[in-house]
Amino acid sequence: MNRIIYPLLGLAVFMLVSAFTLVRPPAKGPDYIGAKSCKGCHNTTKGGKTYAKWEKSAHANAFKTLKTKEADKIAKEAGHSTPAAETKECLSCHVTGMLDAGASFDKKFKKEEGVGCESCHGPGDKYKLKHNTPEKVAKAGKLGMIFPKVADGSAEKQCITCHNKKSPTYKPFKFKEMWAEIEHSLPE
Repeated sequence: MNRIIYPLLGLAVFMLVSAFTLVRPPAKGPDYIGAKSCKGCHNTTKGGKTYAKWEKSAHANAFKTLKTKEADKIAKEAGHSTPAAETKECLSCHVTGMLDAGASFDKKFKKEEGVGCESCHGPGDKYKLKHNTPEKVAKAGKLGMIFPKVADGSAEKQCITCHNKKSPTYKPFKFKEMWAEIEHSLPE
């Protein structure tokens, strides 16, 4: 009897160990963590007080605008049957990360934050604590942090992913004028 049980038990243990060591979940992409995750450093003088500037911006209130009767009317006129705050096409430009197919969101992420830091700089969980010195900025780039620039056109290109004629409330987009409202370089 032991001649049968021990080999079967050994096989079962081997299969169990193999299942836990060979079968791994797919690698997870970086998570969007939300603008409040950036506040600790970027609401200080050293951090350029960029969070405070963002907090007063239309971007910070982008989701809130979807919760209005006017937004629901616009969504309905555009052919949507759901309220604007639940409509994928509206959320795609009014909430960070919603344009990113397959985006992953940390439990701290709140869509109520609207269009935050990661809309331009990419999902932050991998680089959040890795860009606090000039020496670490390059490493942050390797971890997914994006640095849009006016000079090479990447900043404007990012802006017009939403500020374009596909928007039912489109107004001609004046990049230089709008950039002046959101520009936030860090102090030297």
